[in-house]
Amino acid sequence: MQPSLRPRKLVLATSLYRKLMPEHVVIVHHEGLDKIKRIQKIQADQIFVVGDNHRASLDSRNFGWLPISSVVARVVWPRR
Repeated sequence: MQPSLRPRKLVLATSLYRKLMPEHVVIVHHEGLDKIKRIQKIQADQIFVVGDNHRASLDSRNFGWLPISSVVARVVWPRR
């Protein structure tokens, strides 16, 4: 799958989100970096995130589940 966002692409994100759901694109803070990923699964207070470019992305398949508290914001534009 090709990435939804290209390098240098402008995104609009909000930290005022109500409920996170699978397929939402979020900005997560992990290992000192902010990363844009898509939520694949939610369980209790954890999320499993994946990148749209499955072959090149470092995501939960590599580093495991993340706490929901690692979510910095939800991307609201552009939409998929």
